[in-house]
Amino acid sequence: MKRDPVVSFFAGFAFLAMTHLTVFGQAQSPTKPPKDIKPVKISEEEYRIGKLSFNPKTKELWFPCRVNQNEVVLEFAICDEFRGKLHESLLSTKVTPFEIQIAMKLLRWEPSKRQIYRKFDESGKPIGVLKDDGKGRMEILVKYKGKDGKSLTEPIGNWVHNANTKKVVGSGSWTYTGSKVVDGYFLAAEDGAIAAIYRFEGSLCNTFNPGSDDDELWFPIVEKVPPLDTEVTVIFRPLPDVKVPADRRIGAESEEKPIKEKI
Repeated sequence: MKRDPVVSFFAGFAFLAMTHLTVFGQAQSPTKPPKDIKPVKISEEEYRIGKLSFNPKTKELWFPCRVNQNEVVLEFAICDEFRGKLHESLLSTKVTPFEIQIAMKLLRWEPSKRQIYRKFDESGKPIGVLKDDGKGRMEILVKYKGKDGKSLTEPIGNWVHNANTKKVVGSGSWTYTGSKVVDGYFLAAEDGAIAAIYRFEGSLCNTFNPGSDDDELWFPIVEKVPPLDTEVTVIFRPLPDVKVPADRRIGAESEEKPIKEKI
């Protein structure tokens, strides 16, 4: 019998992933990785892990969310419904960061190693620039029904703007940064952090727009965001890597000035 390639890949991947995520999730139940998780084939273009779906051909994944906030200051575009960041998130979902991370690994998404936080001198002035490797670029789309009942799809960044400049987060501004592990805890699961508008190293995804290091700037565009509890579908779509200028590129200095071998 011919085995499904995605399920076959998952069989080899599952043990490593679950062992790794078990180390991540040593806290209370919402942060523990789901048990007996494996993708279910729906069609050639759709597999499911719980409520999350993904397409192995396009490498897109999508999952249900609901409108959680439409007026208050925001730090996140998407959080899960189980953890403490929910009160400052535009959307919420029952899909966990573990499920999303597993799907992204299955689809071979490569997280960016770009720097998330800037360094500051004693006076509070930022030092240097954030280094970037050009990887992990992505789009986050939201699909919903408009007031006329017709289906609409647009960048989630069109729903959020900078209160000072009135510029929206916009399209193509997201980077898959993959979260991180601290003292054995997977931060995305600890905080339910899926997509951060205010940059956060624990989030799976971040935006790097000007002002994304300020937690008081970002608000929903009231006339754009649907009413609270409106059901929507969020789509993660990978984008090509980008070329980064040498002065901001991770590893550029070592590439341009190779270490001479000892004679």
